[in-house]
Amino acid sequence: MIDNKISRRGFIKASASVAAGTSIMLTGTAPSYAAPQVTKSKAVQIKPSKKALVFIMLDGGNDSYNMLVPTSSKHYKEYQSSRSNLALSQQQLLSLDGYRDSRGRTFGVHESMRDVQQLFKQKKLAFVANTGPIIEPVTKDNFYGGGAKLPLGLLSHSDQFKHWQTARPELRINRGWFGYFADALQPDRTIDQIPMNISLSGSNIMQNGISSSHYSITQDGSVGLIVNEDKTPLSNVLLDSFEKSLNFHYRGDPLKQSYLSITREAQAQHEKFSKATDQINVPTSFSDTALSQQLKKVVQSIKAADSLGQQQQTYFLRYIGWDHHDELLNNHANMLSVLSKALGEFQRALDELDIADKVVTFTGSDFGRTLTSNGNGTDHGWGGNTLVMGEPVNGGQIFGEYPSLALGTDNPLDVGGGVLIPTTPIDLLYEQLALWFGAEQSSIEALFPNLSNFKDVTNKSRLQELIHS
Repeated sequence: MIDNKISRRGFIKASASVAAGTSIMLTGTAPSYAAPQVTKSKAVQIKPSKKALVFIMLDGGNDSYNMLVPTSSKHYKEYQSSRSNLALSQQQLLSLDGYRDSRGRTFGVHESMRDVQQLFKQKKLAFVANTGPIIEPVTKDNFYGGGAKLPLGLLSHSDQFKHWQTARPELRINRGWFGYFADALQPDRTIDQIPMNISLSGSNIMQNGISSSHYSITQDGSVGLIVNEDKTPLSNVLLDSFEKSLNFHYRGDPLKQSYLSITREAQAQHEKFSKATDQINVPTSFSDTALSQQLKKVVQSIKAADSLGQQQQTYFLRYIGWDHHDELLNNHANMLSVLSKALGEFQRALDELDIADKVVTFTGSDFGRTLTSNGNGTDHGWGGNTLVMGEPVNGGQIFGEYPSLALGTDNPLDVGGGVLIPTTPIDLLYEQLALWFGAEQSSIEALFPNLSNFKDVTNKSRLQELIHS
């Protein structure tokens, strides 16, 4: 029997003991930092096609049980009881009309997410419930009994953030599944060819492969050396000097030559990227927030894919600030509003530029948060809800299994304080995204080797309907 009032320290102690046992079972000593075995015999095969995956990381741990809330009377009362002073009123919630799950539950989204409500109604957006990084199915009994294999650093921001990018929660590695796509599709990339993995958040793990990396841009575009090409005596001298510098060879000084080679490559890519994207006019009006402006640049980049010499593309974005241990209600409302507006603007722009059928967008977050209040916020949890958006998505549905929001012994998933065990691994979501993107079925095991542990997961077959074939 689990004490409903287990302390945070008690929960961490219990999970740490399980994790320690798991580390011994999995690794013996400490090769948990080893690279995954994506060998030539299991090389990832991707069918070329004009498609883009856009990943938005809600950095810090989104309180997603205040993002997607049951509204049917019995289930709302359960939510209200568990969430206590953090519960939203039933009147605040925006109803997801027309949807009722297999248990007869109805749902609403936070009042700040009107665009998300409309996208759900238009069947361009779906939710995946109670998902998260997980190695194998976990029960409350084996969690506390020490027999569960748990993600490394469970409840840790840095570890869970990394696991969402790698889908390898049993390891700490610096390669992600977007990176393996680039290994397969751009094995012999030329100096001026833009990497297919484009980041608007700098360095990341998700887009690192064995031989490939990402291309960093900002909401204003690519970064490079700017030269005034107006035909004046001064600009001619500067341009001539600039070109001579790029083409200089430092014989006998490999460090300087290597630096110059990197600079030449960056400048060639910058000039190509700028030329391709600057001519793309986006008629949609985007809000003046960093996330909206970044997504506007993503739209331009996807539309310019042919000019960039790319077919498939991936995009990585971070929206930071979701670690709401305090002032949850106000801060969460503001951030959900920014997210919802940005998603609505992005989808409208894709529609207007006639590329909506080529793009799927999805969110992730370090972890879900506790159902219970810490007074004015919530603490780190595990399972949470995420969303998937796009023309190819079978929207207007909630995939996976939305959990009971009861606490303690009344909920087989609550391991203390409203920390819920995920019932849908992110691997199942990622599998469907990868297959849509063009990954061969034979490559799925190399991308997500833990999938074989989830053959009997409830609603697995339904998740296979997430994206149109």
